[in-house]
Amino acid sequence: MFPPAPASVATSGGEPRFGTYQGELPEVDLPRLQGQWAPRRATRLLKRKRWHYTFAATPEVAALFAVVDLGYTSSAFAVALDLRERRPLCDVSFLGTPGPMVELGDKPGQGLKASFRTLGGRLSVQRGEDDERYRVSVDVSRLRTGSLQSFQWEGDLMVAGGPPALTVVAPVAGDGLVNVTMKSNGLLTFGSLEAGGKRFRLDGGVGGMDYTQGYLARHTAWRWAFAAGRLADGTPVGINLVEGFNEGAAEANENALWLGDALYPLARARFEYDAKELMAPWRLVTVDGAVDLRFQPFHVHREERNLRLVVSHFAQPVGFFNGTVRVGSRTLELSDVPGVTEDQDMLW
Repeated sequence: MFPPAPASVATSGGEPRFGTYQGELPEVDLPRLQGQWAPRRATRLLKRKRWHYTFAATPEVAALFAVVDLGYTSSAFAVALDLRERRPLCDVSFLGTPGPMVELGDKPGQGLKASFRTLGGRLSVQRGEDDERYRVSVDVSRLRTGSLQSFQWEGDLMVAGGPPALTVVAPVAGDGLVNVTMKSNGLLTFGSLEAGGKRFRLDGGVGGMDYTQGYLARHTAWRWAFAAGRLADGTPVGINLVEGFNEGAAEANENALWLGDALYPLARARFEYDAKELMAPWRLVTVDGAVDLRFQPFHVHREERNLRLVVSHFAQPVGFFNGTVRVGSRTLELSDVPGVTEDQDMLW
């Protein structure tokens, strides 16, 4: 259904390979872009944004963290949630300087290295060049959680035996240039997590990742949804939906479904929600009617910052998806599949 991911973001002539692909991009080699797509020095400094996001869930617990490199600043956050009791166990944010605090390379799959380190907090995910798993390590001290309990997550997300990744190369409207994203989902999880005084096994869970890097517009806004869990028959399922981002070309579309070991395209998505009351139910549909989901949050992670030149509105509700997804002649029923939505509006 998708062409295979290319070996480079750019053609031999330096043109971006805009499109949607199946499989991993070996490297986000943006410096290979030429001509009108080659950024000036100031553009590389001010508009190059990179982040990596990890999500994993079992029926008992969900955990997520992100590492963000904006070039002139960096940040990270980590959240753990009790899905049985529907309450947060830990929600912590970090703000840092560029340089040694953050590491985020150009390899989104094999060879990935993404980490953020500060006093009382260490978050990392990495994968060796020949490794078939992502290795996650999160260690947040009681000093940073603001409670009597630390947050520790040691585990893996297995690539071997899982569905392929989705790679998208898209133009950026306005004063941006090119953006690249690689999404993985439906990956089996292993390991353990301790937060809020509770300990959980992650074996048999389902998770996914989002690696994004590009020269983005000064003003960037989007809505996003990411779900990872199982159908009633135990089949791993993952969903990625977005509105307002990576939509600058007809051939670029990151909306997708991961089912078992397969990847399926989904049409453009539309989000219905109350921006002033994010804990209210959301509705997510695709323009062809194949997706019709309800999302009920029970917690919202927020990043609200006004640093004058940089203004961030970032809200990520966590909760459960219910509804239907039609794939060919099949209609899948999703029941309490864990995941997140996102309302983001950035001036960076």
